[in-house]
Amino acid sequence: MSTNIKVEIDDTQKILLKRYLNKNGQAQVKFTKEVAKNCNNYTPFKTGRLKDMMVELKTDKIIYNALYAKKQYYTNGGGNNGVLRGKMWDKRMFIDKGDMIVKSIAEFCGGRSKWL
Repeated sequence: MSTNIKVEIDDTQKILLKRYLNKNGQAQVKFTKEVAKNCNNYTPFKTGRLKDMMVELKTDKIIYNALYAKKQYYTNGGGNNGVLRGKMWDKRMFIDKGDMIVKSIAEFCGGRSKWL
């Protein structure tokens, strides 16, 4: 007795589109916004221009437009002894909150995170 099985699978782009994972799709936009929102408490703050007014969100990147942003990113003295604000704020934020961000994006795409 033989059985014929026919499996029909959507093409890759259609599957990615259903899950919002297409290039520059809704999942990418949500991820960028989540990272920017969570970086806000880690970004150096004196006048608030760097963390609030000089930030530009693109689909796949966050741009800090202040003239002093690069210097703050690499040399700011904060970020020690439990202080959130300081240098390399994106990396430190992702160490602390990356699992939560990954989980929220996985749920948004209809999946789940295996690390949580």
